[in-house]
Amino acid sequence: MSYFQKKLKRRQGKFKEKSTPSLSRSKRVEHTIKLSKTKRDERLMKRRNIGKAGHRIGKSTSNKEITNYIPSLEELPSLVKKVQTEDLEIVHICAQLIRKMISVEEDPPVREVLQTRIIPTFVEFLKKGDDPFLQFESAWIISNVCSGDHDECEYVVDLGIVPIFNQLLHSEDPDLLEQSCWALGNVSGDCVEYRDLILEQNGIIDNLINVIQNSSSNLDIIQNANWCLSNLCRGKPRPPFNKVKKAIPVFAELINKNNKPLIIDSCWGLSYLSNGTDININSVIEAGVIPKMVEFLKVNSPKIQTPALRVIGNIVTGNSKQTQAVLDTDILEQLIPLIDHHRNQIKRETCWVLSNITAGKQSQIQQVIDSGIIPKISRMMKKANKLIRQEACWILSNGVYGSNVDQIIYFVEEGCLSEFIYFLKYDGTRILKICLEAIEKILQVGEIQAEKSGEKNPVVKMVKNLNGSERIEKLIDHHNKNIYKLAERIFDTYFYDDLASTSSSSSSSSDDDDDYDDQEDGNDYENQYLNEHNNSNSLNYYDQEQEQRVDNDIYEF
Repeated sequence: MSYFQKKLKRRQGKFKEKSTPSLSRSKRVEHTIKLSKTKRDERLMKRRNIGKAGHRIGKSTSNKEITNYIPSLEELPSLVKKVQTEDLEIVHICAQLIRKMISVEEDPPVREVLQTRIIPTFVEFLKKGDDPFLQFESAWIISNVCSGDHDECEYVVDLGIVPIFNQLLHSEDPDLLEQSCWALGNVSGDCVEYRDLILEQNGIIDNLINVIQNSSSNLDIIQNANWCLSNLCRGKPRPPFNKVKKAIPVFAELINKNNKPLIIDSCWGLSYLSNGTDININSVIEAGVIPKMVEFLKVNSPKIQTPALRVIGNIVTGNSKQTQAVLDTDILEQLIPLIDHHRNQIKRETCWVLSNITAGKQSQIQQVIDSGIIPKISRMMKKANKLIRQEACWILSNGVYGSNVDQIIYFVEEGCLSEFIYFLKYDGTRILKICLEAIEKILQVGEIQAEKSGEKNPVVKMVKNLNGSERIEKLIDHHNKNIYKLAERIFDTYFYDDLASTSSSSSSSSDDDDDYDDQEDGNDYENQYLNEHNNSNSLNYYDQEQEQRVDNDIYEF
């Protein structure tokens, strides 16, 4: 079917709605490629206490720690029976042995222990304030049960452990305090429902903050309390900001500690809390964390770099002032080496950050250009996989879409046009849309150059040489209305005359159709298009910002 026949079929079969201004230049609130697929080694939402040798045993338990003996599964029924006796010494021994069983590194018998129905007994032991040793062993057992799957966690949550552990955050026993933080961290990491259940507990955030601030000499407690606090800030939908915002200054202080786990969990906490409105972002900026996040990009540790990039990326999804707060550091200098990072995840995060910076003002786009990072991105794209190449494409498309004429010419000179045309062969609606709109913007610059020189639009030839006109024509048959209308508009404006001139003849019905098209396009398309794009000096035709892309999906349970 010829192009003319396709147009006639579409005109006869579809009502042509007026086009609406593009939203593709907004900063990206949702990631197209879901950076949410970070590995568990980048963020463990649940943690098991496996009781490795060297685990700190505090003052309340050190004198009662038995041997390293771990009982077999066959001994479990006997231990369960004995732990319910009146002999407190036997109860202590059996509780500890059951804890050792359930804390092994490989295949802990959690299900088997649950099937004995002994867990309610350990929940009761949690309430025995006169026996911190038994409370501690019970808390450890329950914490490791909570580290399992949802059904296992649900079983103990239904026994009412959350308010009990919240009360135990006031304990003066360091081991019990640490284990209570551990248990609550595991419960909050299970699902949003349990996170919210914990947040509903009276004073839970204040209790955790007090634990952190009052345990300066006990790093294990601080780490567990901080991890729990970070878990309470994560999840989708996000927790109410007014319930968790008190954690921001705590995280801001802990990132200055020379302790990797504290830095990692605090950075993740800040990334969750900066993921939201401008109010959220301002709260994080006011905590003074930006310089430290930029500094962390130099650290040779993806576990630190990833959440640091998230914090920075979330901030630059905000308004121009918030974005500039990041650009006022040496952020661009620190992002340059990350473009070639050995881990693809870091490359993608870096591209995401840059794409939201190029979604800003022309002065901010110029800062990116002046940094010299664009040529490096172009070179990286030639050898990158599709996902990274696509993420990098957002940098270029946002840059082109918000730039002035000189800036657009710079992007073209650095090879962005070929990248936009490359992605026209894929079916993703969003990537097709941003590439088509960027190509259209570049073609408009070509028209300005043609008017000045009196020659033909040089970009039209460039697009043809890259087989772009053929790909644009094919997209006129795309299933998505916005895509086919955009492709048709570009083709009609810049390539239709060449196609028509090469046609040897046209039927009278085709001529009639062309007249119909010209009339409809003039009244419906072109007038609106020109009305929407009347700023020919700067070529900044669209008033909308680029599409925000904050990876909310990483916080899904």
